[in-house]
Amino acid sequence: MSNVQSAAKPTLAYVSLALGALGVIAGFLVPLFAWILGAAGLVTGFLAYRQPALAKLGQIGMVLGFVAILVGVYHFSSIMA
Repeated sequence: MSNVQSAAKPTLAYVSLALGALGVIAGFLVPLFAWILGAAGLVTGFLAYRQPALAKLGQIGMVLGFVAILVGVYHFSSIMA
């Protein structure tokens, strides 16, 4: 494994956490941003989850991404109602 590959792995977990948290915050403002950031958090969380050392951070990132999508759906449906 090269240094570039090993250096990029921890960043996936932290990016997943950041995207999920930003998605949850954006869910209260603009639901579309919550859906986009939540989906990106899910994907990067899944990629980080596949690495044994980062499984816990990846799992938390996936949960935050999913919560961001749910917050976006809830806010969108409350606007439409």
